[in-house]
Amino acid sequence: MCRIAAYRGPDITLADFLSTPPHSLARQSWDAREMASATVNADGWGAGWYAADGDPAVYRNTLPIWADGNTDALGRSLQAPLWMANVRSATPGLGTDHANTQPFAGNGLIFLHNGYIENFAQTLRAPMRADIDPAIEATIMGNTDSEYLFALLRSMPGSLEDKLAATVDQTMALLLAHGKAKALLNMIVTDGQHLAYVRSAYNTAAPSLYIHPCWQSATVVASEPFDNDGGWQPIEPDRPAVV
Repeated sequence: MCRIAAYRGPDITLADFLSTPPHSLARQSWDAREMASATVNADGWGAGWYAADGDPAVYRNTLPIWADGNTDALGRSLQAPLWMANVRSATPGLGTDHANTQPFAGNGLIFLHNGYIENFAQTLRAPMRADIDPAIEATIMGNTDSEYLFALLRSMPGSLEDKLAATVDQTMALLLAHGKAKALLNMIVTDGQHLAYVRSAYNTAAPSLYIHPCWQSATVVASEPFDNDGGWQPIEPDRPAVV
């Protein structure tokens, strides 16, 4: 399990998104309220944004966010109208290394996944690989279910929302064919203009995911609300959407 968050709105610093709110993503790394498993997110963290040239940029570190000496300087220095970030609690068997740390970026997109596919290497990895464009598969650097989901999404045609919906549908079909495997499939993806998101699961309850349509004049999607503002709304399961 992880905690994830995305922001689209007026320019803000990374710190104002990542660590300033009272229940920020940084705080959720050690004080999460709605984790279905694990107690801390100490297996790395990362942030994604779009650089001045329009291409995705990411910073990822395998240290816990509270132990990364770069966090403060990055938070004060970087400013953008769109942010994607996560704090990681690694699934057993999926190594804590740079290649497995989110966010993932490619084909102009930035991607986050909160969850897991049970026994991924033994269940869905091979059949999922068959649905991934070979050129995109060649870019996979790690062994996480999250990176394979992103590769599958990039192989799908259509709009951002179409790609996300097709990824969920195909993953569900593979899970159904396999039988008893569980999966948690909360995902957020952006093309720099829009955020597409889904809260979903198979054979278990979906993890928490919220949206605030006007948090400090921005749209925020996050695993847990950043504060006690009444505008945070739980996202209904199994309804991919885009903002």
